[in-house]
Amino acid sequence: MRALAYADAAMYWASRIAGNDQFVLFAFDAPTSSRRTAPDLVGEVRRRAAALADLHLVVESVPGDLDYPRWVPAPVRDDAVVVRAGPYEWSGVLAEVAGMSRLHDHGSLWRVHVFDRVAGVHGAGGGARVAVFQVSHALGDGRRVSSIARALFGGAPPEPARDGPVAAADDRIAALRGGAMIGPHLARATARGLIAWSRAETEPAPVSVSPTRANATPGPIRELRTLTVPAATVKVGGRSVTAGVLAILAEVLPDYLAARPGDACAELTLAFDDDPSAEVLPRNRFQTAGIGLHADVADRARRAGLIADDLSAARRRAHSPGRLAARRAAASAPAALASAAVRLGADAPPPATVSGWTVVSSVNRGAADLSLAGGRVLLTAGFPALSRMHSLTHGVHGIGDAVTISVCAGGPIASDVDDYLSVLVNALNSAQK
Repeated sequence: MRALAYADAAMYWASRIAGNDQFVLFAFDAPTSSRRTAPDLVGEVRRRAAALADLHLVVESVPGDLDYPRWVPAPVRDDAVVVRAGPYEWSGVLAEVAGMSRLHDHGSLWRVHVFDRVAGVHGAGGGARVAVFQVSHALGDGRRVSSIARALFGGAPPEPARDGPVAAADDRIAALRGGAMIGPHLARATARGLIAWSRAETEPAPVSVSPTRANATPGPIRELRTLTVPAATVKVGGRSVTAGVLAILAEVLPDYLAARPGDACAELTLAFDDDPSAEVLPRNRFQTAGIGLHADVADRARRAGLIADDLSAARRRAHSPGRLAARRAAASAPAALASAAVRLGADAPPPATVSGWTVVSSVNRGAADLSLAGGRVLLTAGFPALSRMHSLTHGVHGIGDAVTISVCAGGPIASDVDDYLSVLVNALNSAQK
């Protein structure tokens, strides 16, 4: 039994309020020479899952959230792998993913949904299979769950997690101890907060712009769309895929949202690595940063260069001594207060300004060397969760030479997401000229 780190517990507590499951999608071709039945597919995935320690866990809460929840060993559930026989169209698979119920509602941390006999998959000569790894954010950030997902389909297993020790194995004793230690833990968090303040460096003013219609409560409806292109298409001016996609979004978002180009911005998830030699490391090691899109710069290559510079600066800040000290201070917070902060944050009134019109999450999922039932991987996709301030998010995921831009839309954006996709396709097509 091990304890969830502060960042992982925050993700778990948030899942009790609103869905924050991650969906790691892989599409594979389905050669006619390798026909597999549903039990064959289930057995293949379950055998691989049996070898992964991350997939043999459940979360056990402490009464009153007076201590951090714990990872408890558990067998792979009977319903952990589900095969949907089809036939499906690619759009139908996306619609099924959009309507999937939260893992928290079923008390599980992960499931694999295999869609068989899928037509219309990019790069597939005929039919295809699509595997969707639905996973709790508590188990890891985009990098870690991508590593777990790769291992499910033939990749190397991820590095072992370095979760913290529990203060007491009995949850009632842990709750009593946690309640008694609120004062000392709060004092420690305050001291570490003062250290963080003393180490804080002067930083540029954070991005702060007026909300657009994409910054509205998304409601229950979700619409998912994808575009898959060669990586070279979005490496604008030789910059990274992430910078290139952001440079292209800069040409699309202002007109689509009827907003000023000079305000164009995106909230990007940035991974960080604290002390790699530490005995305890959270599974979620990322933060968000508002990135200006320089939409008023006409030249796309120059714009991508400016965005790349901003991304590099934001990553450097994420690794600064002040930010590291701030994360240590937050991780020292008493569990009861940390849990309350998550609940209160969900109920807080919407802010007057935002740091991004949309959220962008970008992860390279490695070489195209994965397989399912004898079929090679064709593409990978992912759909960052919507929030009360973002009804439009983008995933940027690469495997091999294929990059998929995924769009998740809700609220006022859901009704005309296909119009948005058409504009995005035009922008991508112009990038290839």
